Amino acid sequence: MNIGIAGPIKVSSLKDYLEDLKDGDLELGLGGTAINILVKSLLEEGNKLTVFTLDPRVKEKYAIEGKNLKIIIGHFRTSNKKTLDFCYHEHTQIKRFIAEEKNNLDIVNAHWSYEYAIGAIRSGIPHVVTFRDNSPTILKLTKHPYRLTRLFMDFWVRKKARAICYNSQYLKDRIKRPGLIIPNPLSNNSIHTKRTYPGENHIFHIFFIANGWNKIKNPEAAISGFNKLKNEIAQMQLHLVGQDYEKDGSNYKTAQKKFNLNDIHFHGKVSHELLLKMLHDCDILLHTSREESFGNSLVEAMAQGIPVIGGKKSGAVPWLLNKGEAGLLVDVESPDEIFKALKILITSQKEYEKYSEKGLENVLQRFTPTTIAKQYLSLYNTSLKTGL
Repeated sequence: MNIGIAGPIKVSSLKDYLEDLKDGDLELGLGGTAINILVKSLLEEGNKLTVFTLDPRVKEKYAIEGKNLKIIIGHFRTSNKKTLDFCYHEHTQIKRFIAEEKNNLDIVNAHWSYEYAIGAIRSGIPHVVTFRDNSPTILKLTKHPYRLTRLFMDFWVRKKARAICYNSQYLKDRIKRPGLIIPNPLSNNSIHTKRTYPGENHIFHIFFIANGWNKIKNPEAAISGFNKLKNEIAQMQLHLVGQDYEKDGSNYKTAQKKFNLNDIHFHGKVSHELLLKMLHDCDILLHTSREESFGNSLVEAMAQGIPVIGGKKSGAVPWLLNKGEAGLLVDVESPDEIFKALKILITSQKEYEKYSEKGLENVLQRFTPTTIAKQYLSLYNTSLKTGL
């Protein structure tokens, strides 16, 4: 099948499928870990792909090619103009790029319901839009004109998209349009083996991973639950990883005034590659977010056999954790419940190894790249046959 993918990618992640790379090519791209993995898995299934993406460093149309992969890159503005014109420059480029490749495409799959989706819809090529977040939730969290613009773009896509899929049941329930649920894939090299209980005398390294210190991410509950257990069990350390969790940053200084930060480490933002390496030293993942449209860090932890704790009412989290079979579910408003869940995993070999094994099984059954690629291919074929 000849498939178009419209969305943010990282060229360096796809270098094995590209030829005649020039200086600077591998630095291009705005991210999109799940999309990079999907592109690779669709290529491994024998398909031919054309990727349509954007980067602020590219000023005019730029193409990089390999045997079965072509990446077409346009300009992404960093100025506020894109807020005023609803990313017109961006989605018009995507529309034009897709239209120029129409003879090489059976279908286009746009990821996120903004400029990439608008461009795909306006191109007139059969399309599928993958929803990956809920714009009203983001606007509520980040009250900024740009986010209001994004909300209007998202609502336009909701109305105009022919075929839709979601990366979680929670997101489908919020958006309320018919569509399949296809979760984010995990790369095969991220999947390891189940863990054995490290022993009560072991220093347990508990990780909290989030981008943003805010009410949604709820880091204070993680710190409170950890400190409550610290009064009983000394051999523990809490590691806070992500943007806004920098050592000596403003949130660190505020937390110093409110909490005992002994054995609590602020690591700040790290690359995805480094994060996966850091997880090798993680014994438990503590995820106290109040709401998630997916939750990549939970899946990545389960893939390494790390027992996880998540919120029983935190958006997609219960669905990700298979209703509590693959991880402990708690009330993230309650430091006492967080304390109890941590204590169970630290003091019980049986429970620690059970959740390590069940979490890994959950990943192998639901989130491998081959599984996700086949689900997408089935969706593409169905959409082409039905005209939806």
